Amino acid sequence: MIANSKSSRRQFLGRSAVTAFGVAAVGLLGSRAQAQQSHAAPVEPLPGLDQLKLTGAPDETYWRKVRSQFNLNGGLTFLNNGTLGPVPRVVTELHERWDRTLSEDPTNSFRSAELDGVRKQLAGFVNAGPDEVALTRSTTEGMNIFAHGLSWKEGDEVILSTVEHFGATDAYKGLEHRCGIKIKTIELPVVPESAEQIIRAYEQAITANTRVIVVSHVAYVNGLVLPIKELADLAHNKGLLISVDGAQSFGVLPLDVQALGLDHYAAPGQKWLLAGTGTGFTYIRKDLQDKVQPLMGYFNPEGRRGGGPPIHPSARRYEQNGQYNIPAALGMGAALDLQLAIGKANIEARARELATRLRSSLKEIRGARLFTSTDPRFSANLTTVSLGGRSPQDVAKVLLDQAGIVVRTVKTETVSGIRVSTHFYNHPDEVDRLLSVVRGLAG
Repeated sequence: MIANSKSSRRQFLGRSAVTAFGVAAVGLLGSRAQAQQSHAAPVEPLPGLDQLKLTGAPDETYWRKVRSQFNLNGGLTFLNNGTLGPVPRVVTELHERWDRTLSEDPTNSFRSAELDGVRKQLAGFVNAGPDEVALTRSTTEGMNIFAHGLSWKEGDEVILSTVEHFGATDAYKGLEHRCGIKIKTIELPVVPESAEQIIRAYEQAITANTRVIVVSHVAYVNGLVLPIKELADLAHNKGLLISVDGAQSFGVLPLDVQALGLDHYAAPGQKWLLAGTGTGFTYIRKDLQDKVQPLMGYFNPEGRRGGGPPIHPSARRYEQNGQYNIPAALGMGAALDLQLAIGKANIEARARELATRLRSSLKEIRGARLFTSTDPRFSANLTTVSLGGRSPQDVAKVLLDQAGIVVRTVKTETVSGIRVSTHFYNHPDEVDRLLSVVRGLAG
C-alpha cells in the first residue's frame, strides 16, 4: 500500500535510514547555500515479508504464500524468468513510493545515502567489500566495463566459449576491431561428462598471449553450470584474469565472489533477482580496480586536478553514467530482502526441485531431446529441450495458445529447442501443465 501522509511518505524500505535534505534561505547578496541534514527515520519492515519467515522446511503451502507476493495474471504460467522475471509486490510498491516522493519533492535528486545502502546490501549478499561493487543497468554494461576498461595491445587474446551471450562476446568483438585483439572461441560439450572435460577445453586454448578467460556461471543457451572456482584457479595459475557473466545465476544460485576467487562478475537485477529492468551490478576486485578504467567519465587517482582527494577511489568510479533511475536502483534492496526472507538455500533448492521434476519426465517422452544435463553439478534452473521434428517456435506457440505457458526458444549451432526457466515462485502444477502439453504434441 502506498503511504499517503507526509510523515509516512518519508519512511522507506531498506536497511539504511532515509536522509532528508533542507535548503538554506537565500542570502542578502543573492548567494545560495544548501544545508543538508540527515534525519533518521524508523525502518519499516517490507510489507508481507514477515509472513515468509520459516520455522521449518518449506512445503507447498509456504510456496503458495510466496507466490502471493507476485501479481502474475491468473491464467499465465510464466516459465521464462531467464529473459525477464516478474517483479514482486515489495519491489513494485517501493517503486511507487519513491516515484511519488521524488515527484513531490525532487530537492535531493541523487539520494546518495540510500543508494550507498543498496551497494552495501549487494556487497554483503555476494561477500564482497562495499568498495568493490558498482551499480549498473544490466549485465551487458557490467561486462563492457571490464572488457573496455583493461589496456589491450594488438595480439592479446581472450578466451570465450560457444555458449556465451552476445552481451559478453560483442564487447570483445569491438576490441578485436578497434585494438586488434584475438578472440579464441572454444567448443564446450552440450552435456559434459566431467568438470575436467570443461577445464581441459579452456586450458588447451591458453597461449602466451592469453590475458582473460570470459565464462558464464550458467549458460543462457542450455543452463550448463560451469565449474567457476576451478576455472578461476586455472586462470590465476596461468597469470590470467577471469570475467564471469552471472546473468543466469545471480538470484538463484548462491554467490561468494571471494570463495570463488573471481576478478570480475557482472549480473542483472531484472532476471533471477526479480528487481525490474534497468538494474544490475558489477564486482571488480579492489586491488584490480586501478587497472580497469571507467567505461564512461574520468578517474584520476591523484584527484581531479592533482593534489586533491581521489574521485571515487572505489568501484563507484564505474558509475559515471549520469542520473540514476532512483526507484529502480533502490528496488534492488527490496528484492534482496525478499531473497533473504525466503533464504538463499531454499531458493536454490526450489529452482532445482522444479527443474529436476521437469527433466526427469522429459526423459521419458518419446521424441524429446534434452540439451541440459541431468547431473546437478552441471544443471540448475534452466532446461532446454527439443521435440521431434517440431520447430522450437511451433512448440512455444502451442504452449502459449493452448495453456498460457510462456517459454523462450534458443538456437545455436549445437542447441535448438525451447528453454524453460524454473524459479521459486513457480509451482509443480505449472511444470506438470507444460509436460501435459508436450506429451500431447509428442503423441
